[in-house]
Amino acid sequence: MTKQFNGIFRTWTRVRHARHGALPVLWGDCIVHLSHPEFSGNILHTSGILEIVEHGGFKIAQTRNNYYALLGPELQMPPGDAVDPEAFILQHRSRAPAPDVYASAAMNADLDCIKCGGAGVYRCGEDRLCVCDRCCKHNQGWWQLEGGYGADNGRWACKAGCGVVVDKPPPVLQFLPRTVA
Repeated sequence: MTKQFNGIFRTWTRVRHARHGALPVLWGDCIVHLSHPEFSGNILHTSGILEIVEHGGFKIAQTRNNYYALLGPELQMPPGDAVDPEAFILQHRSRAPAPDVYASAAMNADLDCIKCGGAGVYRCGEDRLCVCDRCCKHNQGWWQLEGGYGADNGRWACKAGCGVVVDKPPPVLQFLPRTVA
């Protein structure tokens, strides 16, 4: 059996077992779980973690059977055995579950991309991830640049947040009426 990419975690923490020698486990806010979509958005307890490695803009947790992408900041568990990991993560959860642009980028990434290494995101700042413009399928739609960009400057930006701007309407939008200044 080969290991497969299985889930994307936004908020996560590594928890050590009280039993000496047991592998640590992962608790977290799972945005997308590929093999069990019903777990997406829930606190998920995985099997023991063998290794966590840095991969571009995020970390990958390797368990006995699968790999998990760890996108967000790792929460540091306070010392002591009396802390419940699930309650701790729920307490630090900053936003309601919603479709995540980074999870979408990771699901649609080109595995051979030289910019992001197949992750769909890359680190563009010290504490910031950006959606890879080479891998983006632009499947979230387009929005016309207006307001500060001009009333109708004829340019369109990708809604996925990859930063791609085109000078003419994408083919799927050519039937839409233009704004009138």
